[in-house]
Amino acid sequence: MQRDLPQEDDRETYQVQPKAPCSVTLLIIGVLIFTSTSLIRGVQALLQWEFLQELLPISPLYLALSGFLWGAAGLPLIVGLVKGRRWALRFTLAAVLAYSIYYWLDRLLLTSDRGESNWLFAIVLNLLLLLLVSWIQSRPRVKAFFGVSHDRQPKNQSIK
Repeated sequence: MQRDLPQEDDRETYQVQPKAPCSVTLLIIGVLIFTSTSLIRGVQALLQWEFLQELLPISPLYLALSGFLWGAAGLPLIVGLVKGRRWALRFTLAAVLAYSIYYWLDRLLLTSDRGESNWLFAIVLNLLLLLLVSWIQSRPRVKAFFGVSHDRQPKNQSIK
């Protein structure tokens, strides 16, 4: 029995995806942890509904919906990062920025102590996260993995 092997003419259609740089792997792990904890938050809010109603001044529905929303945002992002999809770079930065805004609104509007106990730590950690994601996305190997050109010269201009 002979296997069907790709012919020389067919090799053009096969594209080998380059190995993800270490920084992308770390980003994937971070998004995976964030996504799984968000989904767990949503499930636990449903399972512990009665307990949370007694404990919290807000509805457990908020915890469940926000957990499922962030989990749903993270799932396609994980796939895009693993497969090296170009849109995943922009979506990652947008998701990190959106989550930062969500975190600070949640902290300022829904907590009783307004987070004064570890305010400085939260600001520093948030800024470091934003800087880390921006730095990872700016690396030439990361851009190459996602198929983003990092040439400085526009393509429609000719060199004189």
